[in-house]
This record gives sequence, structure tokens and C-alpha cells, in this order.
Amino acid sequence: MPICVEQAVELSRAAARLLEEEQVPLSQALGRTLSRPVLAPRPQPPFDRSPLDGYALRAADVASASKGSPVLLPVTEKVCAGQVPSRPLASGGAVRIMTGAMLPKGADCVIRQEDTDLGEEWVQIFRSVAAGENLCLAGEEYLAGTLLLERGIRADAAALAVAAGAGMERLWVRRRARTAIIATGDELCAPGCPLPPGKVYDANTAYLEARLGQLGTPPTASIRAGDTLEGIVRGLESCAGCDLIVTTGGVSVGERDLMEAALASWGAETIFHGVDMKPGMPTLLARRGGTVVLALSGNPFAAAVAFELFARPVLGRMMEDAGVEMERTTALAAMDFQKRGRASRRYLRGRLERGVVTVPGAQRNGQMQSMVGCNCLVELPGGSMRQGDRVDVWML
Repeated sequence: MPICVEQAVELSRAAARLLEEEQVPLSQALGRTLSRPVLAPRPQPPFDRSPLDGYALRAADVASASKGSPVLLPVTEKVCAGQVPSRPLASGGAVRIMTGAMLPKGADCVIRQEDTDLGEEWVQIFRSVAAGENLCLAGEEYLAGTLLLERGIRADAAALAVAAGAGMERLWVRRRARTAIIATGDELCAPGCPLPPGKVYDANTAYLEARLGQLGTPPTASIRAGDTLEGIVRGLESCAGCDLIVTTGGVSVGERDLMEAALASWGAETIFHGVDMKPGMPTLLARRGGTVVLALSGNPFAAAVAFELFARPVLGRMMEDAGVEMERTTALAAMDFQKRGRASRRYLRGRLERGVVTVPGAQRNGQMQSMVGCNCLVELPGGSMRQGDRVDVWML
């Protein structure tokens, strides 16, 4: 008896094992999930520095400075970014300092160069400045030991910049899932080849390759197997080292629907076979050791729906990446959709814009052209909807 979608999602997630962690260079960490927190090894900034071009000095020495009565100070040295002051600043002196340069000991403020005559040996100061003004103090952004990046977040450009700014060359991340695709069916023909009578081009492999790549797990193998038990088992065995194998075709009840038997022959345990949904009802999930097998219908849209609903929780759990899983929201239906027959959970391809979702008229399981431009799946628990209904939407 088919199980409900919610059960199938939870069983899919539970079937996945958490993958190992690995340490990778920052250049390879983009989009990966951090498996360990990142703590600051030192304060940031690591020293007191100037935020602007100007002169480092003591506020008390320029307390009386004004445009009409400037204070004249000797310039004892110049410090550029990356340089270290040669000596502390003595009372009554000034240090020419550039943006980002280390502040000399003894200085308690920086006056911007626009408030001076830009003198090289002697400088006129045209206004007073308060102690602590125009300073970036050591540890101002964070102190040593501060939690910079939490475990479990996905490393984006900002996270990599924070890690690099803290001096990190490598990060501990969750390993990417190794995936493979097996398309079954004697009727399949590779795109680009002549199409013999009775054959169809394989669209499912193209969709699955693209989606697995977009989710950060491009397949290591894409195999086409025929409608024989031996051929399917050989295909499974060739992908045995993968974490997730996605198959299409052979999961229904026809004479050549051999996937469940092939999985049993291969030594895999079936976790569920059949989900109360349309399309994609014959979806099958199995596991052998650390390998999860998601077997999908051969109909392109049915395969796409089941892949989005069940493969993504598997990958999300394996890589500890909630961002892989689908985002659920609600929207107003822009039109009616009526479907006769048993009131099953139905999924439509749709496009969500500004809180309103539209669905194309062509919704057949074997059609993919009408999915072009769609960005969501519309979930209809009763199988139908009317214009103005609030419906659940799963973002692709």
C-alpha cells in the first residue's frame, strides 16, 4: 500500500548517513557545509591602526588648534600600511600615517589630512581632535576565541572572507555526496544519435545530471541499462561506491519493471515502494550499506517531481546541508485546475511571482516542455484547486 508523502520524505532522510568530514582549501569550500566551528585565533584587527590618511598624535597637543590659530608640530616619521613605527610617539610630535597603518605607541588619535596643511617635516593642524577619535583598536571587530562561523552553515563568499581574514587557509567541511544515475529501458536512445522507430531520446538523464550538478553533487557516472535483470544489476554494481544512486524506469508493475527485483538481487533492502501522490506514485527507495537508491518513474515529469521531493532530503542529510532541501511557502492560485479521479496528493509544475502562482495547461507525466520557466511545484492535497485558493508551493 502506498505511503503518504510526509512518510516518504522522512524515510528518505532517515535512510541517509551523515558523510565524513574533510579539510579543504578555501578555494574548494564555497557552497560546502562547515563540519566544525571556526574560532578566531587572534583579535581583529590584530593591532591599533588608522582608518584614514592623516597624522597620529596626542589630543592634548592640539586642544587649542583652529583655522585661525593652527598648531605646528614636527613630523617625526611616516608609517604606511604594512609598516611598523620605529619608535613611540613623543609628546608634542606627529606621525604621518596612512590608512590601515599601525598606530605608534603614545598616539591617542588621528587627525585626517584634510584638516592639516599636509606638511612633511612640520605640519599645521587646523582643528582640535578628541582622544580616541579616528582609531581602529585591536580586537574592535572580534577578540581571540570569538566564534566566527558556526558549524553547519554553508560557506558563502562572506564566510570565506571571514575565514581568510582570520588567517585560515583551510576549512573542515562535510564531504560532498558521490552520486550516479542509471536510466533503464530498451526504448532509450542517447541524444545526438539517429532515432530508430519505437525509440525515444533519454531526457531523464539530462534533467538529473543538471539538478545534481546544481545541488553541488554532479554525478560520477551516468549509465543506460536495458530492461534485463542482469543489466540493471551490473549497472548497480558499477555504482556501488556511490552515496546516492538515482534510477529511472522499471519501478511500476509491468512485465519489464524489474527494478525492485534487481535491487533485491543486488542485496539492497527496499524501504518503501509506492507513494500516495501523482505523478510519481511507483517511486521506490532502497539501501545497501551506505548507498541509498532512489528509483523513479520513467516518465520525465514524474521522475522530476519525485527527485525533488525525495532525493533532496537524502542529500541534505548526507551533507548536513538544509539549504539543499526544498523551501515550502504558500501562494494564491491564479486559475482553476480540475482533475477527475481519486483525490490523491497531486503536484503541478508552476511559476510563482509576487505571491501568485500560475500553472501551464500541459501537466501530463511524460511532458517536460511545459516545465521550462517554472520555478516551483504546486501541491494539491485534493488533486484540484480553484482560482483564489491558497495553495502550498515547493520552490525548485
